[in-house]
Amino acid sequence: MSATVRELVDEAYDRRESTWRAALETVNDWVESARSTSPLLAGDRVRPGAGRIKDRLRTGEKLRRKLADANDEIHEAVEVENQVIDVVGTRVVCRTEREQSALWNLLVDRNDDSNVSVAEVRDYSAGPKPSGYRGRHLIIEVPFDAEPSVLVELQLRTIMQDAWCVLAEEHLFKPGQALKSDAQQERLSLILSGLLAEADSVAGFIADDVGAYLGMGNASPPRDLDDLEETADPAIEVTIRELNHSYVLAADEVGRHGIIRLENLGLTPDNPEHSAFPHPGDKLQVRMDESNTTRYFIPVADER
Repeated sequence: MSATVRELVDEAYDRRESTWRAALETVNDWVESARSTSPLLAGDRVRPGAGRIKDRLRTGEKLRRKLADANDEIHEAVEVENQVIDVVGTRVVCRTEREQSALWNLLVDRNDDSNVSVAEVRDYSAGPKPSGYRGRHLIIEVPFDAEPSVLVELQLRTIMQDAWCVLAEEHLFKPGQALKSDAQQERLSLILSGLLAEADSVAGFIADDVGAYLGMGNASPPRDLDDLEETADPAIEVTIRELNHSYVLAADEVGRHGIIRLENLGLTPDNPEHSAFPHPGDKLQVRMDESNTTRYFIPVADER
């Protein structure tokens, strides 16, 4: 890159890097706060990353290419951020498109007391980039009192979309001018993108099918607690393993897993009282009921 671009990039980093890191922390906290409101996004269904400040050399290379393509030039360091808006970036990897969509909707429609705002949305899930890249991006604006606000690029990917980046994008497209991808490589990249998108869809169908095992459709719902109490089987202790948007998964001391329906906790999927949810590791006294498809745990008062 030219000396002018190099000097402006260095000046921008020297002046602003500490502020960029503060903005990155703010966005990561904002995402964590949003996902904590949904049981569907609990645990490892959503894996936030630490984020990064783009390497100075890469920022300079990207800026130089962008200016050359536009036959443009810059003269002040502050323009570096305006031209390369992903200098500051963070990423969240979601298990499937269900979790990705749930988190996306929470963030896009978020109405809280934070000062951050969504400046731009870029959805490449339904319409991938020409390279085959899929994912959802938000450009988040983080204001500061004594200096210009910071733009942070937030990427939401599914596991399959992230896998494509590892298998294709990092090898074929990220090296820039160092390696040139040919037509065959680009075709294979698009094929891989389509295959992994199909895998995402299948994963979503599998996850949705759990509804058939929650007393819906042809499955038999659990019996009432009053009926169970007439049996001779004593209550047992189970440990909460994970929470979902419509049920809780638990296991007893011998490793038998069972489902606790939200209604058995006095909750509903549409209007849950989050403070009433148990947490992974919590212990509950339950009675067990098994339908033709599912083992249910029904909470009872602690009888110890």
